[in-house]
Amino acid sequence: MRVRVVGGGLAGSVLAWRLAQLPGTRVELLTGPGHAADATAASGGAVRGYDTLPEQRELAIESLVELLASQVLRAWAQYRETGFAYLRGPDAAGEDDLARALADLERELPGSAELTSPAEVFGTRNGRPGWAGDDPMVVVHERRAGCTSPHRLREAVLADLAARSGAEVLAEPIGALDAEAGREFDAVVLAVGAWTPGLLRASGLPADGYRTRSIQYTVYDAGPVLPPAFADERTGLYGLPTADGGQLLGVPTTEWDAPPGVTPVTRAPDVVARHELALRLADGCFPGLKLGSVRRRIAAADCYCDPPVLALRTIGDRVYTFTGGSGGCAKSVLAASRRAARSLAEGVT
Repeated sequence: MRVRVVGGGLAGSVLAWRLAQLPGTRVELLTGPGHAADATAASGGAVRGYDTLPEQRELAIESLVELLASQVLRAWAQYRETGFAYLRGPDAAGEDDLARALADLERELPGSAELTSPAEVFGTRNGRPGWAGDDPMVVVHERRAGCTSPHRLREAVLADLAARSGAEVLAEPIGALDAEAGREFDAVVLAVGAWTPGLLRASGLPADGYRTRSIQYTVYDAGPVLPPAFADERTGLYGLPTADGGQLLGVPTTEWDAPPGVTPVTRAPDVVARHELALRLADGCFPGLKLGSVRRRIAAADCYCDPPVLALRTIGDRVYTFTGGSGGCAKSVLAASRRAARSLAEGVT
């Protein structure tokens, strides 16, 4: 089987790496001339098992299990065990769904997850900054969750891939699909993230269901007391302690159809409002969190599908996409890439 993977982000790189390990498979990965402007470079890299979407939760748990079991992957990804707190409001999914999710986590990661309160997770007696938000909330707290560097994982995977005899990594420009060149391969997979809708249209392929969405966050000087990585589903506020001792904070943007790539953070009112909203929410929830100067502000875009799960999707004859997680790639890429590689092998052979 010969497969061309187009796109050198985390999704494309790991998929090509998976394929190169299958017997009788040759892989060509087109990374483009540079990949500093993609969602992988911008990702905060939080990994956890819990997710309200069952499909995403299954992939996230499977990925975290593999990461924790592999000393090599942990080193490549620069994994740090920070824990993760997912805050659910009183109007969240029913108790049965939550019970199933906790059972899934306990089965695969025994002792890692517990159902608790914000005061318990963020309380000062645990060396945390305290909690001053509304209390009718429950928290899915995962001890074994943490943070990775998607960029470092990508670089390590690419280095390993380039050393394999059945793989070729080419830093060539990525343009519209060449039908003649595509006939050399049994499958062509587009793993180009936010470039997906434009590349599909330029290649005369349907792009319905693929949209780009802006991702933005701020990293502050902070300390010495920081909360674990967290996400609040009511307000959208999310955050994590960075590897260099800062505090990352953000809220989901409402900017759809954003141009691909990492772009300068503008001073447009809606952009500024997103960063200021995250700061206000954090100030109101964490009384002991001391934030200093802005270290950096990140703006990028990723590809969204419904449901927002990283998955292999058929586009045409021997043409597929591998995208659609809209920022969730870091926590699901290991499992999603394994399944995608297996599907390609079964579909082609």
